[in-house]
Amino acid sequence: MVKQIENTPELQQYTVFSIGEQLCALLIEEVVEIIRVHPITEVPGVKDFISGMINLRGSIIPVIDLRKRFRMNVPPFHKKTRIIIIHNQGENIGLIVDGVTMVTYVERKNVEPPLEMFNTLEKDCFKGFAKINEQFIGILNLEKVLFPYDEEV
Repeated sequence: MVKQIENTPELQQYTVFSIGEQLCALLIEEVVEIIRVHPITEVPGVKDFISGMINLRGSIIPVIDLRKRFRMNVPPFHKKTRIIIIHNQGENIGLIVDGVTMVTYVERKNVEPPLEMFNTLEKDCFKGFAKINEQFIGILNLEKVLFPYDEEV
């Protein structure tokens, strides 16, 4: 029998995924499900990082491409590309990622805040960085990723 570990203030479980060469993570509680890429319907007049919307079992879900959100080159989708469905402010939202790599636990003491030298986009979008197996994993701040400061205002 496998012992289930509960999330505690000192130990939290994350879904880890890749965006380009960067590993990122979301708290497991923020993730509803992970799906293969569905046909995406473009919506004119929305922010450039919003790819459009998908129909998931009768529900219309907006989809954000995290590569576009972080101003990265956007290659064609491949067999490992996934959409992570998250729940935020009462609605489901899809996040396009290059691949989901693992689910893991991280001790809070192993999470460092973003460096001061990062620009505002980088600092605001990450709660911190965890070092796991000699790799740095950026823990995303969903609020700032989904609702970025509008530079044009």
